[in-house]
Amino acid sequence: MATPAPQAAPRVRPVPAPLLSLIVPAYNEGQRLGPSLAAMSAFFRAAGFPYEILAVDDGSTDDTAAVIAAAAAADPALRAAGYVTNRGKGHAVRTGMLAARGEYLMFTDADLSIPLSIIADFLSALRGDYDIAIASRWHPASKNAVPPPPARRAMGAIFRWCVRRLVISDVRDTQCGCKAYRAETARYLFSRSRIDRFSFDAEVIFLAARAGYRIKEVPFVLHYSPGSSVRPVRDSLLMLRDLGRIRINALRGVYGRAGAGTLARRAG
Repeated sequence: MATPAPQAAPRVRPVPAPLLSLIVPAYNEGQRLGPSLAAMSAFFRAAGFPYEILAVDDGSTDDTAAVIAAAAAADPALRAAGYVTNRGKGHAVRTGMLAARGEYLMFTDADLSIPLSIIADFLSALRGDYDIAIASRWHPASKNAVPPPPARRAMGAIFRWCVRRLVISDVRDTQCGCKAYRAETARYLFSRSRIDRFSFDAEVIFLAARAGYRIKEVPFVLHYSPGSSVRPVRDSLLMLRDLGRIRINALRGVYGRAGAGTLARRAG
């Protein structure tokens, strides 16, 4: 009997690298994270380009990890990351940025107070002349469809005043929770950042300006969602302390020499 010819192994189609990686930091967001992740998955499926979502559990004590696991089971492009002890939003975003595989890397808050439609503006900026695109509440064209409460607005205004005098003066909004980067830019910045909590935004923007990266501020319509984990008094004091740490770190050479990002970009 003739020996049957060996069959060729089935060809495995390579999984395309994501065009965009979306990092979602989450701390005790079990109540609203599920619908938000579902909305993100639906948005990307409709957009039609390769993507990944990295949901980073920042040491939550509620069912956030279970909610992320359920969302990942429903969307193969959604990955879970996290750790046991709460480290802060900055640490969660850094964890996601350094694990992401996309050509462009972005993070946004779990409450989706900034519409996902801003992604089109971000990609346009990053494909053009900019290394970083940030949602800006202080852009002249931005609007508040659902404004934050007065205490949050006052906290933001005071912190913005401090940032402009202590850290960086020519970026109108360092703290808005939605930003995007070219991948090499994100890796350069987040591998050097040190602040784990809310002032990480100011630190990363400080490092970006210091390195010569080009930043685009993008307007949007804000839909504030209650339920934030921000504690106005305590977190305001911690954020001010961390602004001082940024200046001290720069003076001590913790971030390396200024302008290195520009050289790295030109070499790459």
